[in-house]
Amino acid sequence: MGFEQERRLWRVRLSDDVGRVIGAGMMLDEWHLLTCAHVVEAVGGRYGKPVVDFVGIPQARSGVASVVEDGWVPVTEDERGDIALLRLESPERRVCGAPLRRMLLRDDQLVRAYGFPEGAEAGMWTLARLVGEGGPGAEWVQLHRTPDAEPIEGGYSGTAVLDEATGYVVGMVVGRYTGDGGRVGWMIPVETMEGHLSLLKPWIQGSPGVDDSFADARTDVVDVPFARAVADWLTRSGAGAVWEVVTGEPESAAAGALRLMVLMADRERSTRLPRMPDGVGDLPRIGSVDLAVDASGKTAEEVRLRIDERLGLTDGAAWGRTVVVDGIDDAAEPERLVREVLDPLADRAGELGIRLMLVFRRRSPRQGSGVRASPESGVPAGGGGVERLEVLERAVAELAAIEEHQLALAPRFDGVAVLPGRARRLRGLVRQLDAALTAGDTAWAERHIGECERAVSSAVEEGRRLRARLDDLLDRRAVLRARLDIYAEMASARGLVENSVLIRLYARAWDQLYQGPCELGAAWAAVDAYVDAVRGLGGGR
Repeated sequence: MGFEQERRLWRVRLSDDVGRVIGAGMMLDEWHLLTCAHVVEAVGGRYGKPVVDFVGIPQARSGVASVVEDGWVPVTEDERGDIALLRLESPERRVCGAPLRRMLLRDDQLVRAYGFPEGAEAGMWTLARLVGEGGPGAEWVQLHRTPDAEPIEGGYSGTAVLDEATGYVVGMVVGRYTGDGGRVGWMIPVETMEGHLSLLKPWIQGSPGVDDSFADARTDVVDVPFARAVADWLTRSGAGAVWEVVTGEPESAAAGALRLMVLMADRERSTRLPRMPDGVGDLPRIGSVDLAVDASGKTAEEVRLRIDERLGLTDGAAWGRTVVVDGIDDAAEPERLVREVLDPLADRAGELGIRLMLVFRRRSPRQGSGVRASPESGVPAGGGGVERLEVLERAVAELAAIEEHQLALAPRFDGVAVLPGRARRLRGLVRQLDAALTAGDTAWAERHIGECERAVSSAVEEGRRLRARLDDLLDRRAVLRARLDIYAEMASARGLVENSVLIRLYARAWDQLYQGPCELGAAWAAVDAYVDAVRGLGGGR
């Protein structure tokens, strides 16, 4: 049976006891189904019992489901969670379980979802593309529907998001933006759901991004300055960066710091972490580590296969990914691992567009061989003039993209200064160096290339800081938009859409978020006022 036929056997529509559609869900097996907690809130929350309609199995009777023990992850104060695992009162034997799979997501990835908007109780498909992280703490991934697709409206919450190419379920629709014709929505990736609700693990396929041994990280003995350095590298370094570090033995404070930051950057593990040690500062973005391999005791071939399986290096899909390989000198074949796997990977990091952190317990056997990198810039030091020019050209291209990015985003927010354009001038300097090398004037090029590298590095780092600030503002605004959307949907589910107080508060919050430059402080206050009002009128839930 192909996945086109299988998916008809696991998609379900959820309704209240009078037949009003409240959302969607996906069957995991003949007993269990997955949906959003806020969908179940419409029928009473944790102890509610939605009606389940098997829309792909015409002869199946409707069922009733309730939340399983430890299967309730409600929306938290910071808008995380929103997952519910339910069990039918009677099994539906004809069901085929949804193929949940851990998958590295990429911008512009085409996905589809089947929901039940008003007027389409039998359901309809919509197509969308992934456009990047958003929502609370970057837990969500934003969806933009394709131009001719159906709007992402109420009735899609809780439905599966399928990768168009493979048919695997890679997430669940959790929210939508009520303006702009249903063009924008959000999903929770499968890995984030498993992080919140470990009961889902038996139904999830695919290997995790971070090896289990990283979970042994200690939080009582942590090298805080090194933790900050790791977080900074994960936040600021660009494609092609290679950083070799020596942490000492697994019990050392540096090893603990490294593993803690890797866990914090992983979608699946970050949801379970304890309180961070004091002084760590800004944490890495969730999802900023795509693969972390503990090489201890593994052969070179085992490490190579793990990297290939997760990243898909052979099909060119690795651009922008970050790989951490820990315990290299404790591998079963450390010298071979370095020579046959890691050295070639480091040398191709720029070509592949990946970031690579190589972690040794003792002295690095790569010292004195291969391309070296600084944690600050991610720009290789030394090497020939041609190689250094290639790195400079990539860095200037990155700077140009940053400048274009800031021109597009800065006007959307109050109080954001735009950096002066420097990419064109620096590109001219790089071309002068290239011309000198082409003409054989290597002495002149060697005298000036270091100055050019420092100027480019300084400009790129300043640009990255501004880009990070703009992206943070954009993410925080997306969180507020999603929060406003979720509570508007909650108000509608509770029959409060015509309440005059809510109409006024919603309009004020909407204006702050969509009309003119956004001042986040005022927008946050306006959304909080609306949320408090919905909670108050809804009995405090």
